Amino acid sequence: MRNILIALIILMILPACNIVPKSVQYQKEEEGTIGSVDGINLLVEEAQVMFSNLGYDTGNKDGRMGQKTREAIREFQESIGLKSTGYIDKLTWRAIEDIRRDIERSEMKEKYIVTVKSAYKEEISSPDFNVTIKEIQAALKNAGFDPGTLDGKMGPRTQQAAKEFQRAKGLKVDGKVGPKTWSELKKYAE
Repeated sequence: MRNILIALIILMILPACNIVPKSVQYQKEEEGTIGSVDGINLLVEEAQVMFSNLGYDTGNKDGRMGQKTREAIREFQESIGLKSTGYIDKLTWRAIEDIRRDIERSEMKEKYIVTVKSAYKEEISSPDFNVTIKEIQAALKNAGFDPGTLDGKMGPRTQQAAKEFQRAKGLKVDGKVGPKTWSELKKYAE
C-alpha cells in the first residue's frame, strides 16, 4: 500500500515538473520552423550558405545538420544577441532571412551603377559610394594590379586590372568597380 501511495504521489507531481530536456524543446521548435533535419533539408543548406558567406565555418554545404553547422548557428546567435542554442528557432530564422534580403538589396543596387562623364572627371556613383576612376586606378596600382596610365578613363587596361583584382579577391569578375569591389579596393587607396 505504501508503494502505491508513493507511486500516486510521483504521478501527481511529474506533470507539474518540466523534465523534458531543453535540447528536445529546441529540436521541436527547430522542426516547427524549418522542418525535419534528419536528412537533407534545403533550408539547412540555405542557412549553411548564408553562414558561410558571413564567415562562419559550417563544413559542407549539403543540407545536412552536422556539428559544424550547429557550432556556426551558436556563433551566429551569440553575435546577434540571441540565446546561443545551436538550433534554428523562429528568431534565428528571421535574422537569417533579414540578412539574406539585405544582401539581395545590396546586390540589386550594385547592378544599377551609373557611369557619369563630365569635362572635368569621370565618376562611378551609386547611393552607397562615390569614387573617381583616377581613385580606382590609383588603388589598383597600389594593390599591385596595372591599370595603365592614371588618366581617369575606364579603358581596357583598367578594366583588366579590375578583373584581376576581383579574381584575386574572390569577387564577381566583371571588370566593373561597384560597391563590393570598391569595399575591398579602397583599402589600397592613398
